Amino acid sequence: VTAVQVQKKDPDRCSVFLNGSFAFGLHMNIVAEAGLRKGMQLDEAACRKLLEEDVYFKAYKRCLDYLAYRPRTGSEIRIRLRDLAVPEDIAGRIYARLADLGYLDDERFARQFAASRLRSKGFGPRRLEAELRRKGIDASTARAAIEEVCSPDDVESQLKEQLEKAQKKYRKEADGPTKTRKIMAFLARRGFSPGAIREALDR
Repeated sequence: VTAVQVQKKDPDRCSVFLNGSFAFGLHMNIVAEAGLRKGMQLDEAACRKLLEEDVYFKAYKRCLDYLAYRPRTGSEIRIRLRDLAVPEDIAGRIYARLADLGYLDDERFARQFAASRLRSKGFGPRRLEAELRRKGIDASTARAAIEEVCSPDDVESQLKEQLEKAQKKYRKEADGPTKTRKIMAFLARRGFSPGAIREALDR
């Protein structure tokens, strides 16, 4: 190592020079952890290890930024790592690290997501399960979360509220059967079962 210099455009990274020529850039933390300094001897294996750690560090930070925006499922993190073109072995390390730190918990995510969507969007159990499945939550975890956070009373209350919205939306529809079909379709898209919809209409 002939020089280790802080980069002007990114003070969190350093340029490493080997035998008088620029070799590669590394995050400051990796430089510190490795104790890189002028005069240190590095073979090819050591250089490769440093570069792998830099890939790990950058991808790990990108995942933390991704998680800072909102909670994510394990599947979403795997897709994110794949989109970042992170090698499988490094991606596995990052995933395990995030899981160990408690950032990845599909059961907790499913419960929080279902409770939030039920109250903010008025979605029924079927819509909630479909959205959770799209986020990579398996069917059994999705259903268990919905059953835990969506009591029958909660679902009935939301169905009643959505029915009122549907009736207002289609109030100008003159044909009775057509109006009923549109209301039922509206509620079905919201995630309520045909049986629950019919009972609500009967009431």
